[in-house]
Amino acid sequence: MRAMTFQPDPLQARVLAHERGVLVVTGAPGTGKTAVLRERFARLIEGGADPERVALVVATREAKERTRDVLLQRLGTSLPVVRALTVHGLAFHVMSLRYRALRYDEPPTVLSASEQFARVARTLATEQRADWPVYAAMLDMRG
Repeated sequence: MRAMTFQPDPLQARVLAHERGVLVVTGAPGTGKTAVLRERFARLIEGGADPERVALVVATREAKERTRDVLLQRLGTSLPVVRALTVHGLAFHVMSLRYRALRYDEPPTVLSASEQFARVARTLATEQRADWPVYAAMLDMRG
């Protein structure tokens, strides 16, 4: 049972009526993009779609977590997978599935902030100051 019925505006109604294929929804912040996509996801699942074959890409990690919570509440049931992803999460998912086809030996890993910093520092340490006439002083920066 729904706690609140979604009332789409005319543009959102078009999103909900979309029949097949990829759907890209754009708009300014606060225009209801995520809300209409959550509702579309819920309706697809209620209509028999396999939740493992439907992905919902949202802007932020917070929106991803909220989307999962709202969908589980909206659907009133547990799902094996709610594929709500950020753009970065989608890229990681695709790369994890296709790394061999892209000629990588190993699947990707997510680096911690300190690992990222260390790799950038090592890379910059090999740079020649002469190659960076404007920004050479920044090569010595730490932190």
